[in-house]
Amino acid sequence: MKVMIVHNRYRIRGGEDSVVENESAMLKNHGHELVTYIRSNDEIKGGLKAAVNSLFSVKTYREIKKLIREEKPDIVHVHNTIHVISPAVYYAAVSEKVPVVQTLHNFRLLCPNGEFYREGHVCEACVKCGLGCALKHKCYRGSFAQTLVMAVSMLLHRMTGIYKKLNYIALSDFDRSKFPKLKKLSVKPNFTQDAGDGEYDPGSDYYIFIGRIEENKGIATVARAFRENGKKLVIIGDGSCAGRLKRYIKKHGLDNIEYKGSLSHEETMAYLAGAKALIASSTWYETFGMTVIEAFARGVPVIANDFGNMGALVTEGVTGFKYRHSADAMNECIEKLENCDRVSLSKNALKEYADKYTEEKNYRRLMEIYEEAMS
Repeated sequence: MKVMIVHNRYRIRGGEDSVVENESAMLKNHGHELVTYIRSNDEIKGGLKAAVNSLFSVKTYREIKKLIREEKPDIVHVHNTIHVISPAVYYAAVSEKVPVVQTLHNFRLLCPNGEFYREGHVCEACVKCGLGCALKHKCYRGSFAQTLVMAVSMLLHRMTGIYKKLNYIALSDFDRSKFPKLKKLSVKPNFTQDAGDGEYDPGSDYYIFIGRIEENKGIATVARAFRENGKKLVIIGDGSCAGRLKRYIKKHGLDNIEYKGSLSHEETMAYLAGAKALIASSTWYETFGMTVIEAFARGVPVIANDFGNMGALVTEGVTGFKYRHSADAMNECIEKLENCDRVSLSKNALKEYADKYTEEKNYRRLMEIYEEAMS
């Protein structure tokens, strides 16, 4: 099977880029020939031309058609089209009668900012009341003009019916539930090849938070909880709230909280492997939870906010514990973990990884989806 991989990189590297690299390597490892069409938003120069291009790129349309005719792929797998590739890739592939699979890395088909999150809370107003809500609140980057471009693009391509001609991959059952109108929708989680090789230490003396230091990651709740419980916490990541976090730690003399900032993946995973548990505290849905499965791959239990994808990945009392939003509730879960059989939790976490999130399981599921799309 020859697979065409299509991906539009953002200016700042993110999780989608890692997924594309991991899946591409997986396909090559299993003997597949890949054709790649990768572009970057670094190409954007701004202005009206860029806005029009994001609606429909003639360059993309011509180049995809040419590639398909030359390389004759069996399937086109699209990851991201925002902004320079544009939905033109769908029209080109469909016109050449090649099936298209689109991975839903976010909620962009329904929400202009892709997150279902606005002004500190979950928001699905555009689903219930229309895209005018996004314009009212300037949901995409705080800009009316940029939000308008996103909304027009969504409406335009809905009207043409192109979205109904695609096959979709949701990353979880939770994500699938947010797209009830998509008929050709399969579920395939992300995976990690990066399994731990050490043994979980139930006597570990620190908990760990890994992620962007942003409001929607629940970092304020984490800091409050560990201010109250006095237990050791390692925080790894960077973001717009990093300065506020450092000031909070200094103001309250929190010697038990160690903020590491941004570290390499290898350093981060080394800290994760040595932790008592991962704290997964997001207050928005997320579209997956890579840190959770990376923890499972190392036999590290997870304490998760029982909300969205993070909560959906954790089984209460089996692979970790779940709380609802508050610092007090988080500390109740921490006490449960302190007083339970953590070795059993660790074994359960490793089993969850082996059952669902290995490369081999992921490959078999991806082949099922491809074959169904081609049929």
